[in-house]
Amino acid sequence: MKKIKLLAVTHHNRKNINPIRPEASQIIGLHHSGAVDVTVLCNPGSTLIPYFEQHGIKVITNALDKKVSLQTIKLIREYIKANDIDILHLFNNIACSNGATAAIGTKAKVIAYRGQTGNVSRWDPTVYLTMLHPRLDKIICVANAVTEDLQQHIWGNKDKAITVYKGHDQSWYQNAPADLSGLPLHDGSFKISLVANLRPRKGLHVLMDAVQLLPEDCNLDVLLVGADPESQAIQEMIKRSGKPQRVHALGYREDAPEVAATCDAVVLPTTKREGLCRAVLEANSYGVPAIVSDTGGNAELVADGITGIVVPPSEPQALADAIMTLYKDRALCSKFGVEAKKRVIEKFNVQQGVDKTLEIYRNLLAN
Repeated sequence: MKKIKLLAVTHHNRKNINPIRPEASQIIGLHHSGAVDVTVLCNPGSTLIPYFEQHGIKVITNALDKKVSLQTIKLIREYIKANDIDILHLFNNIACSNGATAAIGTKAKVIAYRGQTGNVSRWDPTVYLTMLHPRLDKIICVANAVTEDLQQHIWGNKDKAITVYKGHDQSWYQNAPADLSGLPLHDGSFKISLVANLRPRKGLHVLMDAVQLLPEDCNLDVLLVGADPESQAIQEMIKRSGKPQRVHALGYREDAPEVAATCDAVVLPTTKREGLCRAVLEANSYGVPAIVSDTGGNAELVADGITGIVVPPSEPQALADAIMTLYKDRALCSKFGVEAKKRVIEKFNVQQGVDKTLEIYRNLLAN
């Protein structure tokens, strides 16, 4: 059978490979399937280049730093034509705006990636360069909630949007838990973590309000990964908890999964626009359960009352109650962690993502 010729376009410059590993593993899995001839176009400084090359994948580079670049469009268009590309798979907005435009008038089927709910409107002209680009044949969404949200805005065939869960591999989560001995943690405390920033939708303020509602004698430590301890705004947010000695801003960490591994639970109190949260999948892969708000794909990640707890968004009391449920019942917390790890292995593994993506490729090319 003739191999599918794939050009995957992506852009990454983070030192920490964890956020981008699921995407790369899907591309590598397609390559190793024997059904796809893969070329990757990425930025010259991409962390992923050696990762791809060690698996025998051809890599070409371009800056990929402009939403619309005539030079990038020309490069992609010429590559599609010269190499008889069947599938153009675009993994972010810059890739989409340039790649989908480059594919106009070619035979290539064009697929985009969508990672979160919200921020799409038919009345926003810039969206017609990305998620509503008329040249897109398919949009692979990271969760059903993302698919359903996008389908409200797509013109015509709503089935253009389809769900494929990102895949995680347990071999990525074999490191020892992070060494937190330098932090002023309390002996025997119940530790929770949040990958935190000050964007309101991430819900740091909700967690701080929930901590304020907890009993004064609650032996708890809250770890805010990514929160700059030197930031006045972060310090004000910590004061809002009413228990500043219990809340610790850790700053940027490349070992966020290992920090989660030291905890009893992780919290994701997003108020809106969530996809399939990487931090939850990473914690679950270490056997650590999560408390999440019911936004975006969170409720698909966490089976409420089985692998963790799902609470209404923007309700500090509900979040505080959930924290206390696990705080008071450590056996239940541990049980949730065991079940969460099993759920990641069974439902969010790399192979399911590769298989579903390959099925999408074949269906597009059959039509």
